[in-house]
Amino acid sequence: MDSKINPNDSIIRVMIVDDSKLSRMSLKTTLNTASEQVSLVAEAGDGAQALELIAIHRPQVVLMDIGMPIMDGIRATWKVKELYPDTLVIMLTSHDSEQDVLEAFQAGAHSYCLKETPPAMLIHVIVSTAHGACWIDPQIARIVMSHITPKPGPQDSNAAKPESDIQYPLLTEREREVLKLITEGKNNTEIADVLSISLNTVKTHLKNIFQKLDVEDRTGAALKALKERII
Repeated sequence: MDSKINPNDSIIRVMIVDDSKLSRMSLKTTLNTASEQVSLVAEAGDGAQALELIAIHRPQVVLMDIGMPIMDGIRATWKVKELYPDTLVIMLTSHDSEQDVLEAFQAGAHSYCLKETPPAMLIHVIVSTAHGACWIDPQIARIVMSHITPKPGPQDSNAAKPESDIQYPLLTEREREVLKLITEGKNNTEIADVLSISLNTVKTHLKNIFQKLDVEDRTGAALKALKERII
């Protein structure tokens, strides 16, 4: 069964992976409040069990905790993306260290939420991620930004320019606008609406952005944009 969204099936299949029974119960309650949009198809207590259940239930979106026994969420995400590349992983965790954030995205996570994310926002993140957007919790974005070396001031006029000024001069103004909307978690349709352009034009801009930034997808583009202050 293909894990991509079928346009004729608006219900998004979701799986919860968390070693805390209390967290799983809370998430189930949240998902049940949006049963017209999402459907819980499986739950697992660790990454190894998750891989077994994904093979059976083929969820479209996996809500993945990081700190778990047997196989943690980052190792599990690597395996999920290797075995089921169409499955979308949302890191939903209390871990907010720079290392965890970067490793999660390197493993192939599409979005990153903290566990205190309000239920309505979590549903929004699930739906938008399933439809092609990436989403980074604002607190996580601040953590990423806080580790960026400030641009040199007047006293550093002889210092090297920031990497973003050197590597990405070819992004057009419109591509920068599209990139900014990607970092805000907008999907293609939302980007088209905001910029009053066609979906085909959005796709062309995305293709050019990915090529110029040397990334493979929207998540990579968003993370690089935040880390290197491209926008």
